[in-house]
Amino acid sequence: MIEKVKAAIERYKMLEEGERVLVALSGGADSTALLLSLAELGYSVFAVHVNHNLRGGEALRDQRFCEELCKSKGIELYVESVDVRGYCEKTGKSIELGARELRYSALGARSRGAKIATAHTLSDSLETALLNFIRGSGTKGLAGIPAVRGNIIRPLIYCARKEIEEYLSCKGQDFVTDSTNLEPDCSRNIIRLSVIPELKKINPNLEKSFINTSSALIEDDLYIESGAEKLLKNSSGKVYDFTDAEDNAALSRAVSKLLKSENIEPSFEKITAVKEIIRLGGRINIKKGVYINSAGGKITFERELPKKREYPLDLDSGAEHGGKALIVTKISPFDISLFNKSELKFMVDEAKIAGNLVWRNYIGNEKIRLPGRGFSSVVKKLLSDLSPEQRRRAVVIADGEGAIFVENIGVSERVCCGSETVSAVKIEIKDAQEGDGK
Repeated sequence: MIEKVKAAIERYKMLEEGERVLVALSGGADSTALLLSLAELGYSVFAVHVNHNLRGGEALRDQRFCEELCKSKGIELYVESVDVRGYCEKTGKSIELGARELRYSALGARSRGAKIATAHTLSDSLETALLNFIRGSGTKGLAGIPAVRGNIIRPLIYCARKEIEEYLSCKGQDFVTDSTNLEPDCSRNIIRLSVIPELKKINPNLEKSFINTSSALIEDDLYIESGAEKLLKNSSGKVYDFTDAEDNAALSRAVSKLLKSENIEPSFEKITAVKEIIRLGGRINIKKGVYINSAGGKITFERELPKKREYPLDLDSGAEHGGKALIVTKISPFDISLFNKSELKFMVDEAKIAGNLVWRNYIGNEKIRLPGRGFSSVVKKLLSDLSPEQRRRAVVIADGEGAIFVENIGVSERVCCGSETVSAVKIEIKDAQEGDGK
C-alpha cells in the first residue's frame, strides 16, 4: 500500500518532500492508514478530528481513539466539535451536506496554509462513479473522485479498502468503525455492501479495471474542460458568447459550468435546452424565476424578483440581502459646504425620515421626487438604462411615506440634506463580496 500512496503523490504532485500536511482524521481504517503512511513517508503531519455530535457515545469513542493514537505517535492533533443538527435546522440543508460543510470549514480553519489530506480511497472513488452513473453523469462524474481539488489531496486514491486493512493489520494498528457505514439505508451503503460484491463476482479485479477506465476518462475530461474554458472566456460582463462553439462536448461542459455559476443545478435536459436556444435563439425559463435569453449565439440570464422582497432596515448596522450590501456612514455634525452635489445626492437627513425604514425592490409604478427636478419620476424609468436583471435587483429604501433612495439614482427631495441638517447618513450599495457585509 505504501508504494501506491507514494505513486499517487508523485503522479499528481500532491506534496513536496517533507512538506507539512494536515490529515483529516476520523479514526476509521482509511484515515488511520493515511496518517501513518504519510508519517512513514517522511511528511510533517498534523491532524484534525471533527466530532459531528451525531452518534452519541460512538462519536465520543472515535474522538478518544484519535486523541490516543496521535498522542502515542507524537502527532499534533486538534479536535473540533460542531453542531451539525443545529446548523442544518438553521440552513435547511441535509445532515450529510451540513456535516460536510462544517467539516471542511473546520479543516480549512486549522490548515494554516498546509495541504489538507483526506482519506478517500480507490473503493470510495469506484462507489462515487457508480452513484454518478446511476444518477446520470458525464465523463467528470464517471471518473470518480479527483485525486486533487485545490489544496485538498487524496493520497489513498490508488488504494482499495482491502489493501488498507492489510496495511493496518501488518502494523498491528487498530481503528474504529462507524456503525452507520454497515447499514444498507442509503445509496452509497447499498452500492458498497450489495452492488460491488456482485460486480466482483463478474470481475474480481474490479478496482484495478476502474483505475484504467478512470485514467482514460480523466484525460478526455481535461481536453473537454480546456475547450469549455476557452468558450467561457468569450464573455463580456454577463453576456456569454458561444458563436464560435463548434465542439459539442466542450459546449455542453461550458453550459454546465455556466449554470452552476448562476446557482442552477445542471441536468442533461437543461443543458440540451440551453444549447438549443444558442443555436436557434429565443427565451426559456431555466428555473423558477430565472430566464435565459439568446440571440446570435449569445445568451444572458434574467431573474425575476419575488413580488415582495422587503426587509426591515436599521441605518445603525447596515444590511446585506440578495447578494448586495448596504454601507452606511454617519456624519454628525454635518456641514453641507464640505460636500459637492454628486456626494449629496446619496446622503439622507436623518431627522426627515418618516417612520420605520425598509429595504426592497421597486414596486409597480412607484415614484420618487429627486432634488431640483420639480417633478416626480417613475422608479422603473429611472432604471431603464440597466439590463432587466439589474433593474429587478436594484435596491430601493423606503420609509413610512414611500421611496427615499434608489440605487445608482439618489435620494428623495423629501429627505435630502440642506443647510439645516444636523446629522446625515451617506448610503452606498455594493455587491456583497465588495462590501463589509454583516
